[in-house]
Amino acid sequence: DHAPTVAAPAPPSRARMSCSTGGPFGAFPNCDTLGASLFLNLVYGCGLLQAANLISDGSELLLEVLSPGLVGGLLLPILGAVPDAVVIVASGLGATKEEAQEQVSVGMGTLAGSTVMLLTVAWGGSLWVGRCDLDGFTGKAIQKQCSHGLADSFANTGVTVDDDTTLNARIMIFSCLTFVVPQAAALAGRGADGLADLIGAAVAFAGLAVYCAFQVVHPELQKRKMAAARLRQAKRYGARIAHHIGVSVGGIIVDGDINAAALDRLFDQFDADGNGQIEVHELKAALVAMSVTMKDYNVSDADVAVWLREFDRDGDGLISRSEFCGGMTHWMLEQTRNTERRDADVPADERISTIREPGGVVSTRSQRRGLSLMDPLGGDGMEPLLGAEAPERARARRDSASVPSDSDSDSDSGEDEDEDAVPPTKLAIVRESTIKLAAGMVLIALFADPMVGAVSSLSRACGMPSPFFASFVLTPFASNASELVSSLYFAAKKKKKNISLTYSQIYGAVTMNNTMCLGLFLVVMRAKGLAWTFTSETVCVVAATVAVGAVGASKKTLKTSLVLPALAVYPLSLGVVTFLDFVVGLK
Repeated sequence: DHAPTVAAPAPPSRARMSCSTGGPFGAFPNCDTLGASLFLNLVYGCGLLQAANLISDGSELLLEVLSPGLVGGLLLPILGAVPDAVVIVASGLGATKEEAQEQVSVGMGTLAGSTVMLLTVAWGGSLWVGRCDLDGFTGKAIQKQCSHGLADSFANTGVTVDDDTTLNARIMIFSCLTFVVPQAAALAGRGADGLADLIGAAVAFAGLAVYCAFQVVHPELQKRKMAAARLRQAKRYGARIAHHIGVSVGGIIVDGDINAAALDRLFDQFDADGNGQIEVHELKAALVAMSVTMKDYNVSDADVAVWLREFDRDGDGLISRSEFCGGMTHWMLEQTRNTERRDADVPADERISTIREPGGVVSTRSQRRGLSLMDPLGGDGMEPLLGAEAPERARARRDSASVPSDSDSDSDSGEDEDEDAVPPTKLAIVRESTIKLAAGMVLIALFADPMVGAVSSLSRACGMPSPFFASFVLTPFASNASELVSSLYFAAKKKKKNISLTYSQIYGAVTMNNTMCLGLFLVVMRAKGLAWTFTSETVCVVAATVAVGAVGASKKTLKTSLVLPALAVYPLSLGVVTFLDFVVGLK
C-alpha cells in the first residue's frame, strides 16, 4: 500500500502584483506586472524629465553671465550630457554580475536611443519647422519666408546653415572612432577583456578632452548660445518693461486687451520732436525717464537695441507709429498672460479687469493700488514720461480733454507691482542657476537607478528579448527632452543663425554621447567585469551618425525632402538591431 501523494502547492501566479523596493534609501518600488511597470516608468520618467529641464534651465542662466572660453567650453557641454550619463552609470550597478549584465543593456539603449533620437526626430523636426522658401537663383533659404503649401514644401523649401555647423557635423562623425576599441576587442573574441574597456574609456575621454579644448579655442557654438540666451533675457525684460509702462500709466490694458487710443498717445510721448518716428535717442530718453519708477534701473544701450530690433519691422532704424503700437501690444499682452498664469491661484476679483467710473475707465488692480485713471474719450490720462510737453498732436488732444489724472498714486505700490521688471544682478543669476543645477542633480540621483529597474521590469512584462529596446524608446525622450524642445524652438525662428545653432547643438550633443557617455559606460563595464555584447548597437549608432553627419557636413542648404528619410532612420535603427541580433545571431 502506498500513501496518497499530496500535490505540492502551485507557485504564485505571475499575474499577481509582485513588487519590491530599491533605489536610493530603498524607497522606490519596482513591479513586474505590465500596468504597474508602465505607471512606474511614467513616474520615474517624469522625474528624469524634470531633472533634465532644471539642468537645462540652470545652464541657460549661466549662459547669460559667462564668457565663452574655458568655463563655457568645459562646463556647459558636460552639463548637457549629465542626464544620459547618470542613467548609463546607474544601469551597471546591479547587485550581481548577472543582473548588471542584463541591466547594462538599459545604459546602451539610453546611449544609442539618445543619439538616434537627436539625429532623426530633432534633426528632421527642426528642418520641418525651420523650412523657408529656396531662392531660385542661389538655391539658399530665404529667411522668415515660407509661402509654399504642404505639397510643394518638400522640393521648394529648406534651411541654410553656416560653415561652423558643417564643421561640427564633421567632428561628430570623427567622434564615432571611440567605438573602435571595444568593438575590435569583441570581434577578436575578447569582449570581456577589462584592459580593452580601460583603453576604450581612455580613448573616449581623450576625445572628450579634445572636443572641449576645441570649444575653448574655437568657442563659436558657445558664443551663439550665449548671444541667444542674452537676447531671450533682454526680450523677457523688455516685455516686462512694456507691461510696467502699460500698468503704471493706467488704462492702456483694458479687459485684458489694449486700449488703442491710450497707446497712440503713449507714442506721442516717446516721439519727442513730433515727426511721427521714434529715433534711437528718443527711445533711450523715454526708457531712461521711465526707469526712475523702476528702482532706478539703468537702461543700457543693449536694452535700447532690443527694443529697436523687436519693433523696427522694416529695418530703417526708426520706429513708426504702427510699429510701436504693434510691438507694445504684443509685449504687454504677452506679459499680462504670463502674470495671469503665475497668479492662477488668485481669486477672480483680484485679476486684471476694468471698471467704468465717472472719471473714466480704470483697471481694478490699478484702482486698488492707486494708479492713474484714463479718460476713455481720449483725455489726458497719462503723465508725460519725459516730464516735458508732448508733441502737437498730443497737445491738441489734451486741450480738448476735461478729465485730470489722479496725482495721488502710490508709487511704492506701483514698484511692488512690477519689481520683476528689474533684471537681476549677475550674482542673483548665478545663485538661481546653482539652485536649479543642484536640484536637477538631486532628482537625477534619485530617479536614475529606479528608472533602470523599471525599464528592465517593463521589458520582462512585455516579453521583450532585451531591456535595450524599451530603453531605446523611453529613456531618451525624458533625458533629452530639453535638447529636443530647444532645437525646435530655435528652428521655428526661420533664421540662418538660429537654424545653425539648432544643428550645432544636435551635433554637439551626439559628440558628447560618443565621448563622455561612452567613456563612462566602458568604466562601468570594467568595474563590474562585464562583456561587450553590443555589436549590433554599435552598428546602429555609427551608421546613423555617419549617414546624417555626411549630409550635414557636405550640404549647407538642406532641402525639406530630407525630413522623411531622416525620420525613417529611427525605426530602421531598431530594425537593424533586431535583424543583426536575432536573425544574423550577433548577440
